[in-house]
Amino acid sequence: MNIQKIFGAAIAAVLLLSMSACSKEDVDNAKSQVSDTVEAVADKTEEAAEAATEMASDAADATGEVMADAGAAVEDAAAATSEAVEDAAAATGDAIGEAAEAAEEMADDAMDAASEMAEDATDAADAMAKDASAAVDKAASDAAADATDSASAELDKAMGNN
Repeated sequence: MNIQKIFGAAIAAVLLLSMSACSKEDVDNAKSQVSDTVEAVADKTEEAAEAATEMASDAADATGEVMADAGAAVEDAAAATSEAVEDAAAATGDAIGEAAEAAEEMADDAMDAASEMAEDATDAADAMAKDASAAVDKAASDAAADATDSASAELDKAMGNN
């Protein structure tokens, strides 16, 4: 607005000087030109002010959109982080449960294997004891038979029955 006032005053001064040295037609022509110039300057100033206002409004809208997008991104990141933590906790709990079950199964398998080994060892010891007993019985029987045969042969020899 100040530019319009200054420009208007300058034109009025030029017009005043022009009027003092010109004819009525020249004055009317100069007035018309000054009036047209003042209107053009006023229109351009108004357009510039409207453009500046629109640019400021667009900038404010864009800033608001960017801030809204940033806020949404922060909310999305927080939600994703929360979900990731929950998923990790659930996975850890599942892994611990599975490890405990696997350890229990391994302990059961170890106990079963130890029991089977003990049974096998007992069966082998029984078989060895039976075999040893049979061998002792056979050795005793053989020794008794040999002793009887020897004694009988000695008796026959002593009796002269050869």
